[in-house]
Amino acid sequence: MALGFLGLPALVKSPTARTETVYVTVTPTPTPTPTVAATTPSSSTSPSTSGAPSPSAASSSPPAVDGTTITLSQDYGFRLRGPAPAVERYVETLDFYRDYDELWAINGSRIVALKPEEPGTLATCKSVTRFIGGIDLETLEAGSRFCFESGKGGLALVEAPKNGDPDDFLDLTIQFLGNR
Repeated sequence: MALGFLGLPALVKSPTARTETVYVTVTPTPTPTPTVAATTPSSSTSPSTSGAPSPSAASSSPPAVDGTTITLSQDYGFRLRGPAPAVERYVETLDFYRDYDELWAINGSRIVALKPEEPGTLATCKSVTRFIGGIDLETLEAGSRFCFESGKGGLALVEAPKNGDPDDFLDLTIQFLGNR
């Protein structure tokens, strides 16, 4: 298209064609180096040999949760009784339940909101008291971390590896920490 406006008169050699030379200066625009997302497991990555800082050095946020990844669709949930929570269709004995657009703590269970700088340890999950009843899937961001406490006292660190979406499956990586 640019040839049609700028180059066509010069190619046809019409009387309106310009004879002056046009110089264009191209200055490269520096682009920032992409950072590694917080969902990359740091325990399985080796140190970088390119001289770039490691993901943990580039950010003050804690590494991703190592644990069991579960996938919840609408009307499914799980019990937190040990290292391997099993996904089940909704029954009244579940600890956590996903409806269309929210994840709920039920039957005496609790969700504890963590700040990004807080370590996801058993001691932290026992001491932090920012309890929330549920998590809105539309506001759930990749890398969000929180503690789950079952009504029976089981504690786990949970991370969302991707953004929440009510129209999609909900993935959660759950690391069982122990009991209260």
